[in-house]
Amino acid sequence: MNQDQLPLTPYAGTSGWSGSETSRDRAVTQDKDGTTKNRQSETMRLVLASKSYGMTWKELSEATGWHHGSASGVLSVLHKAGFIERLTDRRNKCAIYVGLESVNGRKTAVVKIKCCKHCGGEL
Repeated sequence: MNQDQLPLTPYAGTSGWSGSETSRDRAVTQDKDGTTKNRQSETMRLVLASKSYGMTWKELSEATGWHHGSASGVLSVLHKAGFIERLTDRRNKCAIYVGLESVNGRKTAVVKIKCCKHCGGEL
């Protein structure tokens, strides 16, 4: 991953938010202040270091101290952008994310595209 590509903001120009104004403001602020870029970079480093074992949101959260929303969100963004894969396998009821070169023939999940309920555009 090239650091110049960060932060990835595939959800209506943000890294993602839950729907509330407060959540949107937090996402916009973190996307601008470098928090999102740093999280995405750190997540890539950790996922790639985990090799074929991969990482779940919970393992990422434990390694970084990020809460569920932050850990899960950054994995989803990197998956949606095509930088990592989500396996269909689970570990401790959690999806496993691996680097592209660590799939090793295992089944991967298809990226789900979300659409805006108001305009139908991709989020």
